[in-house]
Amino acid sequence: MDLTKLNKIPKKSSLLLQFAGLVTIAIYVLYRIIIHDYALAGILTLSIIPLAISMYLEWNNRANLIHKQLTLIIICIAISYSCFTLGYKGLLYLFPTIFVIFFLFNLKTALLLSFIYSLSSLLLALSIEESHVVIRYSVAVLDCLIFGAIFSHVVNKQKQALLYFANTDELTGVYNRKRLIKTLTHRLQEHTVNGIQSSILLLDLDHFKKVNDKFGHLIGDEVLRKTAETLKMNTPDGAEVIRYGGEEFLIVLAGFDINQASLIAQTLIEEVSAMKIPQIQGNITCSIGVNSLPATSIDKWLADCDKALYQAKSDGRDRYTQAISRS
Repeated sequence: MDLTKLNKIPKKSSLLLQFAGLVTIAIYVLYRIIIHDYALAGILTLSIIPLAISMYLEWNNRANLIHKQLTLIIICIAISYSCFTLGYKGLLYLFPTIFVIFFLFNLKTALLLSFIYSLSSLLLALSIEESHVVIRYSVAVLDCLIFGAIFSHVVNKQKQALLYFANTDELTGVYNRKRLIKTLTHRLQEHTVNGIQSSILLLDLDHFKKVNDKFGHLIGDEVLRKTAETLKMNTPDGAEVIRYGGEEFLIVLAGFDINQASLIAQTLIEEVSAMKIPQIQGNITCSIGVNSLPATSIDKWLADCDKALYQAKSDGRDRYTQAISRS
């Protein structure tokens, strides 16, 4: 599953929703024409056009959320006008459109728009309906707004939880490798388009296998958790700490050149060495490879950084090494 699509309505569901709206409005337009209500028929027809365009774009995988939002607003205006001319018959269409508003807008915007939309439609319906009828509909509309807001809130929380667990390493609480390609691709594009510098640090805990063998995996896990916490506390705001694999961590530093990144690498080496694990006598040390853009590809960027890490280990560990080739 592509988790970047969580904030989108699936294509089939979107097409079905738009088709249902198109058929409903088309039938209603036909009925208004039959009874010679050409004004309302014309206004509703205007809402069909952007809806049909939106369906066409969705079918051809060119859908645009803004276009869908504008289409919905046009439909809501048409329904508000129908409330002015038809009263409660127009108010009936408030309920499904309110729920669609909560699908297409964030919670705060949806609440504001749906409130304005509902209030306007109810006031317009007073032109031909008795007040007690409008009041009864007002109660139902209020319930619809509350349920829509609760539903939207719950769904958004579930999305956030799913995204968190999908992109977070369960043991250490830092990002996992699913985050890696997205982040590095973005940084590479920023450098290509705008010349924004970025660097990466590839950190490996020295002799970590000996820790597991001597103290057990539970203590090894505690070392990893403590290391992740130390890295998060000692990297700049906006830096991304990613568990690269096993005892390796990748730190992405947006806006830092290789010399600035090297200063951070030295700080991390000192902070990791200062960590206190009660069960372990002596210091935990780490080695770090440092590399910055430009790079011809993500693979090249990572490969050169990995070579720098290997060199740091070959030179005695507990140190950092800058990548030699960064192009």
